[in-house]
Amino acid sequence: MITGLALINEVEDRLGWRQTDTLEGTQRPETRKLVRLLNRVLSSLQSLDDWPLLRADGTIQLVAAETGTAYLTLVNGSATVALGASETTLEFNETMINRAIQLGDHETLYRVESVETSASLTLNRPWLGDDATDEALTYTIVQDRYVLPEDFDRPTDSWENFFGSNSIDPVGPNAFLENRRNRGSTVLIGDPDCYTVYGLDPSETFQVVHFDPYPEYARILAYTYQKNHPTITTDEDRVLFPKTHEGIIIEAMLHLANRDYEDAQKVTLVLQDYIRTLNTAQGPGNVAQDKLRFTPSGKHRMAQYARWGGHGRINWGDSFDDVNKIGF
Repeated sequence: MITGLALINEVEDRLGWRQTDTLEGTQRPETRKLVRLLNRVLSSLQSLDDWPLLRADGTIQLVAAETGTAYLTLVNGSATVALGASETTLEFNETMINRAIQLGDHETLYRVESVETSASLTLNRPWLGDDATDEALTYTIVQDRYVLPEDFDRPTDSWENFFGSNSIDPVGPNAFLENRRNRGSTVLIGDPDCYTVYGLDPSETFQVVHFDPYPEYARILAYTYQKNHPTITTDEDRVLFPKTHEGIIIEAMLHLANRDYEDAQKVTLVLQDYIRTLNTAQGPGNVAQDKLRFTPSGKHRMAQYARWGGHGRINWGDSFDDVNKIGF
């Protein structure tokens, strides 16, 4: 694969500009312009072609809910939760940060903002309830928010198949929040049946996926996703697209450089249209293409079994799924 520096030198040669020796340190204005254009083209190109080199595996480890009774000290109007002197089993730790927490018989839901010590944590808002001094209170601590990888761009497949056969369906953020509002503040613990993606983690680095109901048991969810193309910043950074795409990238950069589009608002639409045209002319970029398959839905299969009396007379197997064998 070609380095970003070599590709930029190729573009400079086509433009009749002086060659760039390095992308590191102080750069000429022309070099800075081409580096910006290159990274813009790479980010747009991946949105039109699911190239396998930018495909990655990811996992989310759901955290089991913690419930029980503990001796706690709370003060109305204070965000501090402290373990009472009588408490000997529960300990607070850093993994509890950002988890949802419910205390006593109050339905108000809080989030753990920080953990000061193993015996003291801070809520995201002041406790509004009766004072408690070393009193036995029920508690529920659950984690429904999990971060996606920093380079996450989108699922490799559709959002409906993001978590495979785990029967966790995607919903929009508004529907997700409305579902929780309709349920009140009660924490519903169970096996998640829906998820949504919105917002960033406190560091504003990672996208956050939310699950409902709040996970009851620990389990691992695996998924595949398309990565953002790494930003080209050093001389050794490589363009992670096949050699057949180098011409597309160069032509797109020339198309923008000659029109001085790098700061125009319409650059994204112009670039996507241009790359789409080049991709169509170039043909598929993958070395191996997935075989097209026609697969009936579960409802369709059940309808046919019911039609034939459920005696097992239909067994499509792989023969139905072959493109050249359509029908019953």
